[in-house]
Amino acid sequence: MSQDNDVETRLQKLEAIQEIMNLESQYAFAADTRQVDLYVDLFTEEGVIDLRPYGERIVGREAIRRFREASPEKVAFSVHYLHNPHIVVDGDRARGRFYWLAALNWVATNEAVWSSGYYEDKFAKTGEGWKIKEKVMTWFFRTPYDKGWVKEKTMGGEKP
Repeated sequence: MSQDNDVETRLQKLEAIQEIMNLESQYAFAADTRQVDLYVDLFTEEGVIDLRPYGERIVGREAIRRFREASPEKVAFSVHYLHNPHIVVDGDRARGRFYWLAALNWVATNEAVWSSGYYEDKFAKTGEGWKIKEKVMTWFFRTPYDKGWVKEKTMGGEKP
């Protein structure tokens, strides 16, 4: 492989990483601003959101739409902070891990809560650009804002 091809390949990977970071940023923005169409469009047609064991496994854009449309029944307000991205690109596929910290208004208890964990994602490059193929969520904690994770650490609505 010539040096020019090596530089071109490296540049393509860096561009893909940046595009995927922007995709994840759009994911958080669409969730927090309740832009259902934008949110759904970030996924491939067969996209998956896996919330187990504290939620369900949601498959396909229509199911993702229903999930997103119903979300205000569980979370009245949210602000997601995504950080510590780790992205590995392999041609038109990629995988990534992103930590999250979210400030939420939990409807069931009408309280402010903190939520934290990480996403393990798979991505596919499509004719429309990079899309989320699978998003698997793993929680570190969910806790009332006023008590914090030291006094009351809950997971999926249950104390561990």
